[in-house]
Amino acid sequence: VKGNIVSTPPTSGTILPGITRKSIIELARDIGYQVQERDVSVDELLEAEEVFCTGTATVVKTVETVTFHDKKVKYKTGEVTLSTKFYTMLSNIQMGVVEDKKGWMV
Repeated sequence: VKGNIVSTPPTSGTILPGITRKSIIELARDIGYQVQERDVSVDELLEAEEVFCTGTATVVKTVETVTFHDKKVKYKTGEVTLSTKFYTMLSNIQMGVVEDKKGWMV
């Protein structure tokens, strides 16, 4: 995440086309973020403001640090992160706390 842009690698490589990934992309667009599905360079990763991963078991998980060669980057963490917001939004839909306007729950 950098500014109003969420970048994610495409599913054409080693990234699986997961349901959680797809849901987070939709939620990001719903709240006004521009989502770019493209290759992300190491330099971009090191310059990001926030980094997170998605998956069935973890839902959304904040990445706290990345080390590349001799450079260690610490990212924004805590309650006011976009990843925390996405986790809350998706969990609330899954638990029926908020209305499922997308028809995701069966």
